[in-house]
Amino acid sequence: MPFRQKITRELKQWGLAGLIVLLALSATMEWTPAREQESTDSQQEKAAATKLYQKVREARATWRDFPGFTADVTVCYNGKRTTGKLVADNQFKIKLTLQDESLSEWSLPKMHSVIGHRKYRQQKPIPATFADQEVDHPLGRLVNIDGKNVSFRLQGDVMTEVHRRSDKSWFTISTLDVLRTKENETLPQVTSVTYRNPQTGEILSNRSNTFAFARVGKFDLPTAMLTVECGEKFDHNVGSIKLTNHRLLTDSALSQTN
Repeated sequence: MPFRQKITRELKQWGLAGLIVLLALSATMEWTPAREQESTDSQQEKAAATKLYQKVREARATWRDFPGFTADVTVCYNGKRTTGKLVADNQFKIKLTLQDESLSEWSLPKMHSVIGHRKYRQQKPIPATFADQEVDHPLGRLVNIDGKNVSFRLQGDVMTEVHRRSDKSWFTISTLDVLRTKENETLPQVTSVTYRNPQTGEILSNRSNTFAFARVGKFDLPTAMLTVECGEKFDHNVGSIKLTNHRLLTDSALSQTN
């Protein structure tokens, strides 16, 4: 018997009362659309990724109420050596004076980076999303930042990798080890930076770095940086920066250095 005829016969036998009972039973059944369930799971994953990214950002060591500091500097680069003085003011502006100014081109950007990254900024939550379901990667979960051309690997409270890629550049910063401050915040100790051709993915160069810090007052100030750079055509450059005699600046001392 055709299905349609069978349904018609059943409805005639049950009548209106049976139809009402059938509708009442169906109304009590729980039903969750698949798409709605997927949306809920996605929202939970997104919330977890955002929370993890926020945790890592808040764990980075920063200098609140930074007064600035001065230090004696020794720079060595590919066999050349020079000495000088560093002044970092309370606005994180840096002045590096070297006897051999030719080494400023290499050393000044490094000082800007290591000091500039310590500037305190209020860390408001930024929406993030897990890039995949790989939970056992040695460097942690891969997280994409919504609306940004950047992704991170996060492990515990450490940002283990930064991935930035555009039409003009492509690089990855890997943090292989960190130092812990008295407040249990993180400072980079060993990093590796890999630069690639943005079109082909070919590795162009690599830069390995080590960092050291010392506690001065309530601030962990840089004391040493060592960098080994390897590039195309067997390029190989090695440089180091050492800072000694750190002095935190007072208002009067700051006015004398300007």
